[in-house]
Amino acid sequence: MSEFTLKRIDTVKGKQKFDQLEINGNGQLDAFEEALKGTHFEPELNTLFVYMEYVANNRTLPSTKFRDITPAKEQIKEYGFKSKHLRIYVIQQRDGKIVVPGGLKSTQEKDIRSLRALKKQYLSTLKLKER
Repeated sequence: MSEFTLKRIDTVKGKQKFDQLEINGNGQLDAFEEALKGTHFEPELNTLFVYMEYVANNRTLPSTKFRDITPAKEQIKEYGFKSKHLRIYVIQQRDGKIVVPGGLKSTQEKDIRSLRALKKQYLSTLKLKER
C-alpha cells in the first residue's frame, strides 16, 4: 500500500493552505514541475501558481481558469486549474486544497481518472488512520 503524506506548497501564500500530495515521499507537484523544466510550458506553470494564489486568498477566477470538476454525489470537491496547455488538479481539504497530479490539456481525461483514483486511495488511508 502506498504511503500518503502532505507537504505545504510555500510558493502559494494565502488564507487557504495549499499542500501537495506525496506518494511514498514523492511530491506530485514536484514531479510535474520537474518534468516541465526547460520546456516552453514553464511560463504557463508559473501562471497556474498565480491562479492558485488567487484562490488561496479567496478571490474568484473565471471557469476558463479554475473550475469545479466534482462528479455528482461526491462529497469531497475536485477542481482544475487551467492554462492554455496545462492543468493542475486539486481536491478540497478542511482549510484549503491538496494538489494531486498535473497534466497536459491533451491528456486531461486520463489525468482526471488518475486524480479520482488517487483521491480514493488517499481518503481510504485517512479512514484507516481514524480507526
